[in-house]
Amino acid sequence: MSGRLSVVGLGPGGEGLRTPLASKRLAEATDLVGYGPYLDQVGVLPAEPRRHASDNRQESARARVAIELACRGGRVAVVSSG
Repeated sequence: MSGRLSVVGLGPGGEGLRTPLASKRLAEATDLVGYGPYLDQVGVLPAEPRRHASDNRQESARARVAIELACRGGRVAVVSSG
């Protein structure tokens, strides 16, 4: 089973300011990985993915988690602020 790993920038504000592709990747995700407050900014999604929150200074750990989830077949979105 092959997964997908996407890096999704939330843009400058609310959901209406996200790019269509960013919104699509978030809606398709089985897992969201990112800094906790950024994951909170995503809001509620149609098929609510599992959220893997971490501290702001845990970039390497987030990357490892995201890669592992994608290798197991997950559709992973690594969420960033912009």
